[in-house]
Amino acid sequence: MKRPHGIPKWPYLFFKFYCKRERFEEMHGDLEEYFYERVETKGMVKARWYYLRDVLRCCQPYAWKTPSFYKNSNLIMFKNYFKTASRSALRNPLSSFINIFGLSMAIGVCVMTYSFMNQSLNTDKFHENKDKVFLTTIFADRDGETAQYGVTPVPLAEHLKTDFANIEKVCRIDDHNTVIRLNNQVFYEDIRLVDGEFLEMFTFPLKWGDKASLYDPNSIILSEEVSNKYFKTENPIGKEVLVIFKSGEKKHFEIAGVAEDFPNMANIKFDFLINYSNIEVAMADHKPADWAKFLDATLIQLNDPTSIATVSTGMDKYLKLQNEVNKDWAIQGFEFISIDELYLNSSDIQQAISYDDRRPGRVTLPFIAAFMIILACLNYVNMAINSIAKRLKEIGVRKVMGADKRRVMIQFLAENVFITFCAMIFGLFLGMTVFMPWFEGISGEQYSIELSDHLFYLFMLGLLLLTGIASGIYPAFYISRFEAVKIFKGKIKLGRKGWLTQTFLGFQLVLACITITAAVIFVQNTNYQINRSWGYNQNHLMYIHTPSKEMYDKMKVEMEKSSYLENVSGTADHIGRKSSSVVAETLDRKYEVSELKVEPIYFKTMGVEIASGREWSQDVKYGNREVVVNQTFVNQLELEEPLGFEIKIRDNDYVIVGVINDLHNQPFGNEIQPMVFSQVNDGDQTFLIANITSGYDFKAYDEIESTWDELYPEIPLVGGLQADIWDGYFNMIGNFARFNKAVATIAVALALLGLYGLMTLNISGRIKELSIRKTLGANMMHLSKIMSKQYLALTIVSICVGAPLGYFFTKFQLDMVFAYPLDMGAYRVVIPVIILVVALILVVFSQVFRVNRFNPIKGLRTE
Repeated sequence: MKRPHGIPKWPYLFFKFYCKRERFEEMHGDLEEYFYERVETKGMVKARWYYLRDVLRCCQPYAWKTPSFYKNSNLIMFKNYFKTASRSALRNPLSSFINIFGLSMAIGVCVMTYSFMNQSLNTDKFHENKDKVFLTTIFADRDGETAQYGVTPVPLAEHLKTDFANIEKVCRIDDHNTVIRLNNQVFYEDIRLVDGEFLEMFTFPLKWGDKASLYDPNSIILSEEVSNKYFKTENPIGKEVLVIFKSGEKKHFEIAGVAEDFPNMANIKFDFLINYSNIEVAMADHKPADWAKFLDATLIQLNDPTSIATVSTGMDKYLKLQNEVNKDWAIQGFEFISIDELYLNSSDIQQAISYDDRRPGRVTLPFIAAFMIILACLNYVNMAINSIAKRLKEIGVRKVMGADKRRVMIQFLAENVFITFCAMIFGLFLGMTVFMPWFEGISGEQYSIELSDHLFYLFMLGLLLLTGIASGIYPAFYISRFEAVKIFKGKIKLGRKGWLTQTFLGFQLVLACITITAAVIFVQNTNYQINRSWGYNQNHLMYIHTPSKEMYDKMKVEMEKSSYLENVSGTADHIGRKSSSVVAETLDRKYEVSELKVEPIYFKTMGVEIASGREWSQDVKYGNREVVVNQTFVNQLELEEPLGFEIKIRDNDYVIVGVINDLHNQPFGNEIQPMVFSQVNDGDQTFLIANITSGYDFKAYDEIESTWDELYPEIPLVGGLQADIWDGYFNMIGNFARFNKAVATIAVALALLGLYGLMTLNISGRIKELSIRKTLGANMMHLSKIMSKQYLALTIVSICVGAPLGYFFTKFQLDMVFAYPLDMGAYRVVIPVIILVVALILVVFSQVFRVNRFNPIKGLRTE
């Protein structure tokens, strides 16, 4: 059709594009008439603008063309299905709410699980050179077993750099706790000493400054978190930092860089970076050629990652160099772990710069998410079948109009996908605004989902299809079998023989029993851990750390003056705070043990009792060659008569003169290690420990803290109450218990909703029978009996299956997380079973009350 004279070209073509052919001539005729009238009255320019406005105003649904792909496809049919689904959902608000709520809760848990698993599996994999950078690890024989360590001999890095041409870069890492004076603020901070290649190996872009400044021994680089802590949003480049090392040396550094915020997926991080050459300032006794000393990490970077095999085969020559000078730490071999694989393997590597603490979560969270999805889907099945009774005539009409089984199945599956999609929107909202922040509070980490994460969209699409089909396939298949004739004759009876729906409900009850068992036992385990004996009297004890002998002497005098303190003891180490790992050698074996150097009064101060033998001799000459060991040490060495037994530590002979009962030097999540207590040399004390008069714990500590601030205003006090040293651990296990309680609450709620739906279905199918019974005088107790009889066997079977499964599942969880878990006697499942049974009884009686209040006349009138 030719464009009329004067009509603007592009608006005309746009109108022709969207307008229906059958309406084009009529509608455009009006537009032309208006156009020519305006040309005469308003002029050509204004008429063209008015024409464009009219074209846009006419762009309405009534004028749009129907796309060919839409006319020739099933989109119209699916549009009708979704319209039917939305109307059905509005007609049955309670059932719709239960379905959408259950699915959305499960999907929310899945979103939380995805964020956790995605972050866990991709930790430290954002580094560009993750495949080329390798951590050097060593193997050593400890206690008759070979263990892998992330530490390496000090001189190894220099040898690797000169001996292997295929090694492009080498980086040493050593961490030190220091005192930082910055911007008139003083804190204890961890500083990481690294070679300048560190920022070239790892992808840590700088917000301010230059990476090359790390090669300067007088420069320091901060993380953005530390920069914000000291300077807020100010650019600190050029400012000075005073660092006080443990050696007592002080050095000023110039801030030359600030790293951008680390990604949530970063496990290898830092607060402060300085060049490794400052190791001579940090450690007065540093010897670069000493094979007996170890670094926290030695990293290498290769041009070709496949050439790591060449490096591995050439490492044997270093074994002799190290083992000749350090027989206690004899190395059996080396292995290189790429940064790409380090985090997920770090649980098997002791003292590694990366540590995987998410392994329990990676095991349990996917199971929990699967439990929630299965519960929600089974719940949906029961509620869907329950709603069929209200749509029988609709199904009959569709069958009469020609719909076969396939089309009926497609209709109900499409409706179910629509319901699932609504649940997914709400579940995504719950996952990102409720479950993820809640889990962050429990784990102490931050989790996020990036909009650019294409895998997340695939995950949600797969979850939509899986959930939609899994929850809808049986109801759709069940509905499609109905025959129209039987529907209209009233021969379709629902709720009488729902063996499959009862099986689904039984499975829900089994899962609910498992989760509620885990929740109850974890709560009991938390109380057990809190009340577990520490092996000594941790109450009314205070400790402080003194970095130098001068500080120790002054503070000891002040503490002995205090009217709140008694039994002031000095030590080089302290239970729960510091101990040294040494090798205890017998005639035929070597054992790695924890050594604590303490004064004789230490045991009395800590409330540690000598189980057998005695303390050290008062004669210093002999006392310094005597040790007291714990029971684990005796058991590990299989000593029948430990008293008088001789061991060798650091090439010195010691004799065991006393044995103490086992005490916890670490939180209860770690096994008690063999321990050796030796007498501290005068002048080596760095801790002061004292008993506090009962009722004056906080007053005593505040008094000593004030004294410290007066004497050493530039150095923060490190100390506290002994009873508080493991608060973080107890918070963690409390969070574990709260997490399991929340999961159990959701699982039980979904199971009870499933029971509610099934009972509602049963009542709908037996409404006339129940009405007749009420008319003939059946009381509430009689109704309760006949309504709950068919669920009695189901409940008993579900509990008999779920209780043992819950027991073993919870035992697996506890053994994985705790070294000393709650005693898992079979009686532990009694309380969870009682809670579940009571909840089921409440649901049953809610339905009984409903039937009892029902007017039987209405039931008898129902067709």
